[in-house]
Amino acid sequence: MLYLLSSCEKDQDDNEFRYTFGLTSAINRNRSEIEAIELAYSDAFKQEGLIFDSQAFAFGSSKQTILKACEEAENAIQTSSVKFEGRYVYEVKNGQMSIYHKVYGVRK
Repeated sequence: MLYLLSSCEKDQDDNEFRYTFGLTSAINRNRSEIEAIELAYSDAFKQEGLIFDSQAFAFGSSKQTILKACEEAENAIQTSSVKFEGRYVYEVKNGQMSIYHKVYGVRK
């Protein structure tokens, strides 16, 4: 399932960014590959104590904590036995600005 990233409200204070996350692109969508990516990120977010729903972190979530969790998810995926046949892009955004972008797999 691809998640659409929503933008934050224009009236928000800079300290209350609402970061959104998810797969923004999937080529050759293999459900097990998608689940491996989503699970790795979800587990890393939980381990870092982040509060989130299916597409966004709670207001005021720390950018540094989010990026640390993303790095942990990358490491988990890279050391796993998952071999990607498709190509997937995972992003974390604040409005239209991407703070994290990772590509998994290759385009065939």
